[in-house]
Amino acid sequence: MAPAADDALLQPAADGSLESVEAALGQGASINARGEFGDSALNVAVRQGHKDLVQRLLDRGADLENVGGADQTPLMNAAFAGNIGIVRLLLAKGAKVTNGLLTSVQMKVNILEENAESGMVRPDAVEAWKQFLQFLIDAQAKAEA
Repeated sequence: MAPAADDALLQPAADGSLESVEAALGQGASINARGEFGDSALNVAVRQGHKDLVQRLLDRGADLENVGGADQTPLMNAAFAGNIGIVRLLLAKGAKVTNGLLTSVQMKVNILEENAESGMVRPDAVEAWKQFLQFLIDAQAKAEA
């Protein structure tokens, strides 16, 4: 492991700089290097919505189930950001839909529903999150079948 190279991996992952990520890996950074709170480059890239970079990290063997800050896996990071494209990519690579993820998304739906009743959230946003929750439920069921 090369600590300086590891440090040079995480910020470019957050910025979406594929070239800088590749340079850090070329200098010996570990694909699964973790920052102060446990986030890997994959967790960070997912949270920021950098799909091409996420794909490259996965192709290079990044840990799909790394538990980073706030005890979140990359799939949780993508789901909470509402990034369905990255969620689909992670699921296709074998990421696991946990009961904890489903519970958290259900809580978000509940809060959105409550706020929609008082006019603070658009009803179509609530419906979109409900559909997303059902998508995750179906993905979990499919993986367990």
